[in-house]
This record gives sequence, structure tokens and C-alpha cells, in this order.
Amino acid sequence: MTNPDINWRESSLKSDQEIVRCLAETLGRPVGYGEKALGGFDPNGNSRLTVITTRSDVSVEQQIYDAVSSDEHNWVVFDKDDFKSDHDIAMYRLKCGEPAVLAKLGATERQCVNYQEWCSAKGVPAADCEHQFFNVALNDASLPIRNVVIGSNTTIDGRMSRAVFRFSGFAIGRDSTGTPTQTAESVILTHLSFKGAGHVEDHGLDPDMIRSTGASHDIWIHKNSFSFTGDSAFDVKVGAHDITMSFNRVLDVKRATLHGSSDDHTIDAQITTTMHHNAFITSEPFYDEGRGTARRVPLLRRGSSHMFNNVFMNYYKDFASVRVGGTLLFEDNVFLGGTPVQSEKSDRGAAFNEWTTKRLSSNVVDDGNFTATGSFAWFSDDECVIDATYEAAVSGGGGAARDLSQDYSGESRALIGVHKLRAGQDLVDYVNATAGKDGAVPFNSPLSEGRDAILGLPHEACIR
Repeated sequence: MTNPDINWRESSLKSDQEIVRCLAETLGRPVGYGEKALGGFDPNGNSRLTVITTRSDVSVEQQIYDAVSSDEHNWVVFDKDDFKSDHDIAMYRLKCGEPAVLAKLGATERQCVNYQEWCSAKGVPAADCEHQFFNVALNDASLPIRNVVIGSNTTIDGRMSRAVFRFSGFAIGRDSTGTPTQTAESVILTHLSFKGAGHVEDHGLDPDMIRSTGASHDIWIHKNSFSFTGDSAFDVKVGAHDITMSFNRVLDVKRATLHGSSDDHTIDAQITTTMHHNAFITSEPFYDEGRGTARRVPLLRRGSSHMFNNVFMNYYKDFASVRVGGTLLFEDNVFLGGTPVQSEKSDRGAAFNEWTTKRLSSNVVDDGNFTATGSFAWFSDDECVIDATYEAAVSGGGGAARDLSQDYSGESRALIGVHKLRAGQDLVDYVNATAGKDGAVPFNSPLSEGRDAILGLPHEACIR
């Protein structure tokens, strides 16, 4: 399964059940609230493997839609040969035959599918092409383009592939004005790459990358890479619960993870998420466009979130927001201030004091509970090497958060106890090495080479 030269149906494993079992076992299991997620693996023998290919009369996007729209157990992978190089997938293309879409674009169906051709025909410079196509021409709520909805018992697994989802992604479940209309359970999205067209306030198509909604539950969002996405990387809405987000790399995303979209949705009290070993990164150019705008990790209304062992780079102001009685337990996380944070004032000491005492977490709580323990802020170089001269504990506010880990199984708590690291350079290096689609295999998987081996890997820049 891990050999890129042996395709999915060319190994010694012959049945779908054997292949999917192997994929599930090598991926490993989530810890925390999403620990029951099995995705497309059915232990009772009904697992189906779907291989997405470019050598079909059916488009890649249609193949994916057909695979994820059912509640039958389905583990979706990408043909190793067809996707060995970067290959853009854009789910909006499913609607490129719609007259309303073509009229709005003033385009042929081919130009809609290949947006670079649309830009060329319209005289749009290449550097501005994605923005003009996705954020200007398609920014219309009346168009029939929305996130594809994933059904229950589904895994989309991007291992051994270079598939890249452009502009928008998926909804897990469905809602209507705060009421669940479709509930999905047991969903895994892993090793996927999502690249957006940048943030536009209140985009008409609401192009989230992953949106868990409709009281959907038992969800694992694991080892994905998100960059420059519209309004979110992974949002949680309308009572979705029992979700784990782990080992994801989030680069230059303005508002990464909304938990609850309205003060009025009382169902959001059942939101429960675990976020661990994620890297939330802001590059200097993105920071300079509007410091303090990288936030919502999370914006939490009513529900509960347990965050541990996450690393934040160049998050300047109000990294989270706890409202309407929400609960955020924040343990052993790291904030790093690189060059742009250090340059906020001419004196580095004054810049650090301003950041850690007045900006980073002083206004996290509006109404709710926030406990921060073992979490620290440091200045660092742009390679994410800590400068221990500048260190401050991250403080909480509001009421005390309860120990959310008591909601987990004993197995989850034991694994967390073994693998959780104290805030410091080892945690930064471990997350930097493992987070994202292309990171090293983390502790969840039996294929992991272990913490010491991972910490011994050559150092990579964290902004990449």
C-alpha cells in the first residue's frame, strides 16, 4: 500500500475489504472526540474501494461526487499513476453545464472548466486570474454552486497522490437556517491538499474547504494541507460533534475554524471537537496584508473544544473567541512570533510585551470558559527556532474550563498521555515535521518511525 509504484489493485491484496482494511490500519485511529470515526471501513466486511482515475469518460469531479454521495461504506483513493503529479480538482466544475453559470461568466463550458482559458479570453493577467474568476465572476449566491455533501461511512484518502482541491471542498451533512436536514456519521478526510483563491468577506458561494454541519458526528480531519482558503479550513456548524482535527497544516487562512455560526443556534451546545498537533501558519506577506486577521482558532459559540499540542506562527491578535457559554480547554500549545510580530515596534522587548499582554489572548473570552495551561509564546526566527530570551505564558480568562478529556475513552486518554509533549522546541519540531499532507507519519499510525526518529529529521522551514 505504501509503494508508489504498485497501484491500489496491483498488490497481493485482492478484495476491496482486504485493501480497505489495510488502508484503515496503516492510517491508524484518531484520539479525542472523533475517536469512533471509521470512515469507509466496515469491520463486518462490506467495505468498498473506489479508485479515482483520469482515464475515464466520467470527469474526476463526477467520480468523486458519485463516490461520496452514498451512505454505503466507501474508501476513496486516487490512482497512483494518474495522480503522481499535481492535478487540480475543482468541484465547482460539476455545474459548468448550467446555463446560469455560463451566463454569469460569459463563457463556454470549456472556459468554465478551465478557468485559465476564461482569464485569457477576458484579458485577465495570470497573476490576478484566480481572484477574478472565483472571487469576482463567481461571487454570486444565486448560482447553483455549493460544497458537495459527503454521506456517512466515507473516507477520502489522498495518500500516494498529488490531487489538489481548488477553491472549495466538502460539506459533511447539511442544514437549513440552523436546523439539520442531513446528518452524516463516520467520515474521514485525510492527506488532502486544499488551495483556495483567498479570502473574500461573505462570498456568495460560501467556499469552505471542510464544513461539518447538520448534527453530523464521528469525524476525523487528519493530515491535510490548507492554503489561502476562502473563509475557513474546517468549520463546525449546526450541532456537528465528536470531531477530531489532527496534524493539519493551515497556511495563510484568515479564519481557520468557526465553531457555531450564530448566537441563536442552541443546537451548537452539542459541538465537541479535539484539535491537536496542527500547524497554523501566517507568512509575512499575508501578515502584512492585515495583521491580526488570522484568527478564529476557534471562534466558539456554546460548544466545547479541547486543543493541545498545536503550533501557531505569526498569530498576533485574539487567536480565538469564546462566546455564548462556550468552553475552550487549551493545553501545551505554542505561539511563535517571527519577523513581522517582532517588527511591530522598534524595540523587540516592547513588541513582545505588547503582543503577549495586550494582543494575543487578552480578549479571547466574550462569554464562556477558557483555561490555558502549559501554553507559551516565544519569539522565534523564521525557521521556527525559539528565542528563549522572549518567553511568556499564555493566560486564560472567563470561567474555568472543565477537563474535556474525561469525555474520551480510556484508550484515547492513555495514547494522549504517552504522546503529548510539553510546549517547547521539541513540540514545534515534531508538529512542523508531521503536520500536513506531506509530513512524516505521526504516532496515530503503526507505520510511524517514532518521536525520536521524527525529531532527528533534517529541519525544514515552517513557512512552506
